[in-house]
Amino acid sequence: MAYFSETYHESIKYGRQVSGDPVTLHWENSGNVSNPYAAGKRYATNGVKAGQRKKSASEDLFEITQSSSTLLNRLFTQLQNDVSADGLHSVGVYAYIKGQSVPDDLYKFDYETRELVAYPWENAKLKKTRLEALVKAFADGNFIEDAPITLFFTALLDRAVWRFKEAAYHELELDVGSYVGLASISARSAGAMGIPLGSFVDAEVAYALDLGVSEIPMAAVAIMPKALKKYELASQFAYSSRGELPMQENAALNPRVRARFLLQNKAESITDLSKCVKVFRVQNQAFEGDEFPLTPQKYPNEFFFREYDFLGPGALEHRPFKPWTASLDDFSTLLRWMEICTLNAFGAGLLKIWVACFDVSLVYQGIYRYQPSKKSLYLHAGNLDREAFLKAHLDGESPKDAAFAVFFTVDLKDACNIMGDRGYRCLNMNAGYVAEMLRESARSLGKYARRETFFYEDELKRLMKIPESETLLCEVLVGR
Repeated sequence: MAYFSETYHESIKYGRQVSGDPVTLHWENSGNVSNPYAAGKRYATNGVKAGQRKKSASEDLFEITQSSSTLLNRLFTQLQNDVSADGLHSVGVYAYIKGQSVPDDLYKFDYETRELVAYPWENAKLKKTRLEALVKAFADGNFIEDAPITLFFTALLDRAVWRFKEAAYHELELDVGSYVGLASISARSAGAMGIPLGSFVDAEVAYALDLGVSEIPMAAVAIMPKALKKYELASQFAYSSRGELPMQENAALNPRVRARFLLQNKAESITDLSKCVKVFRVQNQAFEGDEFPLTPQKYPNEFFFREYDFLGPGALEHRPFKPWTASLDDFSTLLRWMEICTLNAFGAGLLKIWVACFDVSLVYQGIYRYQPSKKSLYLHAGNLDREAFLKAHLDGESPKDAAFAVFFTVDLKDACNIMGDRGYRCLNMNAGYVAEMLRESARSLGKYARRETFFYEDELKRLMKIPESETLLCEVLVGR
């Protein structure tokens, strides 16, 4: 029997002909949800004063190399940008902050006013109960206890369903991954490190953050000092929840919820952390085909972060590409900079990377597999038909003049065998995470990259000779 993740993804693929009745999209009595944070005290993210924190003899947590206000300002200055695929502000951002220049508390980030809004606790007992629940909800809750700043990202379904219909959940997972990538880069540029956390009890996090019924917790990032060596290998593993929801029970999920994306969410949800198993990074096998090693980076990583600070915030753009032939150095640097932060943020090495080259100097036009560990491309298929490639998108003009495209795929059955249905969420977020690395890398080199949302998956797979067993999660176009 197929995993529900396979069934869900098959149902959201775009096709040229659609038959049958439209799917009724709704969730259980969502209604108008009140915003409990509206009455909370507000703090401007660009005006907080630097605070001081002493380090005790038994604590090796956070030696501040820059003022705490600098870290807070940098994180939330970047997060005010909308990096979701269609600019819908469809991701909610929350933060649990300790030992910084604002009072220790749980906050919601207000996009419109660019302020942190503290939760208005009724009493100290409620605050203690909810914060304890928040820590216990994570399989790796020690990160939240130790981290000075923990960011939580949620999917706002009611902002995306009208646009993407059943595919809204898939697109929101990619969006959340992009925000996690943005936060990780911002932390790294401030001398800290972002550790993505994807394994938690959804209902407990929703309770702790006081979320409405149409807002789903998706991921968290613990912002840790880079000096802590014991956390550097944290992203070498993911969590499997294979024992959480037997496949035969999928059909018994709440029949009143007609939307498949909510059935998928229920299939992914973890309720018992004791059933989670740590999965260490899966090693990639050698690829077939002629090997083309990339050239050394045109600029070192230090250039990336210096340029990143100089450029400042940059929301996702939607504009046509300009004719451009990418130099081999630019091409190689952009691919290598995808690893500017941890590449396997959620997927434990299960994500596969393909590159379609159109206009790259000294690189044959064709389809390549990219192996980051060897910094090499492997020719998979030559003579890519560009006109057919354009027609494999809903808007055939959208990819026009892109120099190359990067695709992220996964063998979904294999991934679910390792990680359970939760693997679909993790791998989508991993794809969005790396896509954001690529977008920011392009900005640093004065180029333009964006995610392409609407494409015919089956047509692209046939054109690019991608194995039938692989699922296409995300496409990123790169040009000028």
